[in-house]
Amino acid sequence: MRISHAVWIWLFFIAVLVTAATKYYPYFPGDVALAKGVQSLVPTNLNWAEVVSQTAKSPWIFIILAFISALSWGVAGWRAAFLSILSLTGMWVLGALLGTVIARPRPSPELVYVFSPLTGSSFPSLFALRYAATFGFLAILAFEKTSGTLRTVLLTLSGTLLILGFVVRVALGAHWPSDVIISYYLGLLWAAFLVQFV
Repeated sequence: MRISHAVWIWLFFIAVLVTAATKYYPYFPGDVALAKGVQSLVPTNLNWAEVVSQTAKSPWIFIILAFISALSWGVAGWRAAFLSILSLTGMWVLGALLGTVIARPRPSPELVYVFSPLTGSSFPSLFALRYAATFGFLAILAFEKTSGTLRTVLLTLSGTLLILGFVVRVALGAHWPSDVIISYYLGLLWAAFLVQFV
């Protein structure tokens, strides 16, 4: 499925718009209610969530990248594998740049439960950018280049992990829901753009 230039321009314009908005709003309408809703659905012991969070850091993220690259090669050849690496690299750089420019504060313990106070900014979610750049890339590649059972398996696996990532980061009080959603959007948009070159 090829996307027209006009659609790409609009998608990137939306990305710029919502990213800029995070600089001026510490959280968006609905963030507090959604965060409390997610936190009410998970077990009170969040040690498991902390373990999942570590998978977006070194060395685990590079192990995930190797897995995604291997699957991408199997699905669509060496170019797809190379682009999967470029997908993560791009989001790694973007995360480092936006974190200092946006500097959105972390969720306040006065508003939602915070498992462990964190330093740094709430947006972008580096976890979400990296998950979108890996599992999101695989999902988009699978949607574009596979069919049948293989497509179903890869989409289910990737989608489940992306949803799990959202729940984990919000449950821990590490990010507002909008931080994760917008970061996913940025990562998935970048991945979708790269898949056009496979």
